Formats: sequence, structure tokens, C-alpha cells
Amino acid sequence: MTRDLINVGIFTALYFIILAIFGQLGALTPITQVIAPFYLPILCGIPFMLFLTRVKRFGLITAMGWIVGILFLVTGQSYFTAILAFVLSIVADIIARAGQYKRWGLLLLSYIVFAEISIGTVIPLYFQRAAFLARRVDRQGQEWADQIAKLTPWWMFYGMMVMLAVGAIIGAYVGRAIFRKHYQYLSTDKASSN
Repeated sequence: MTRDLINVGIFTALYFIILAIFGQLGALTPITQVIAPFYLPILCGIPFMLFLTRVKRFGLITAMGWIVGILFLVTGQSYFTAILAFVLSIVADIIARAGQYKRWGLLLLSYIVFAEISIGTVIPLYFQRAAFLARRVDRQGQEWADQIAKLTPWWMFYGMMVMLAVGAIIGAYVGRAIFRKHYQYLSTDKASSN
């Protein structure tokens, strides 16, 4: 149990540090902010997929997601992100557990669901748009706010959800390739073939 808690702590820290650092880089320009949902799950997929090789019981993915949700709140992100973290991390855990944390297809789906937590960071842009853009005018200026408004028509919200899913798929495969030895071990189990 102690080892599980250590793993949750270490990998949550790695996941969130990558998310925070590269998320801030994405906020440098309107274009990089719009495409951040694509590249962030690719980068975060590396520690997350290594974390999954250490998960053997229900609750660890949930714990990671809940901590991420709390960290989002502490760092000033929308409460929508925390709500999504609390819900989607449980769903991701249930999916991974369905394959006993060994079936690749379910681990992949688990990460896709987990990555969708980040859509909470852009919910205010679409559902509290005036207030969001007013804050951006104060922080980055009118030109920046005008550009982000132009780049984010209503349908782009769904585009960002798709970008998160595609980025998560790529990130999962990159993580599996980097940590091939761990996933080769899992793939020897008959239940893991998918």
C-alpha cells in the first residue's frame, strides 16, 4: 500500500508538472493555446503510461485524478476542471480495471478518458465567454483576446475534445514505445492481448 501511495505521488507530480509547464508555454500565443489540447496529452502520456504499469488495484488512477483536480483548483483553473477530474478519473479507473490493468486496449481507453479532464480548462472560454475574454484583455491585451475569440468558434470546443483524444492516443503509444519492456511483460498475459 505504501508503494502504491508513493507511485501515485511521484507520477501525479510528473504528470502535473509537465501539464503546467507546457500548458503555460501554450498560453504564450493564441494559436499555441488552441492546439495545446493536442500536444499536452502526448507529453503527459509518457509518465501516465509508465504509471499504468505499476497500477494493480482499483483506486490509484482515481487518486491521481483527484489530486490533479485539486492542483487545478489551487493553481486557479476553473472548478469545471476539478469536477471533471473527480468524475473522469473514476471512469478511467473502472475501464482499466475491466482489463485487470493488463489489456492494452482498455489501458489506452483509460488514458483517453483521463486526458479529457483537461477540457475543463477551456470550458469558461465557451460557456463563460464574455468574462473569460475580459480577463484575457486585462492580462494579455485586447489584440490577444480578439485573436483567441477568432480562433475559437463554438464548434472548436468539440474540436478540442477530439484533439485531446487523438493526442492521448499518440501519447499512449509513445509511452508504450519508451517503456516497451514493461508493456512486453504485460502482453505475455493472455488477458492482455488486445
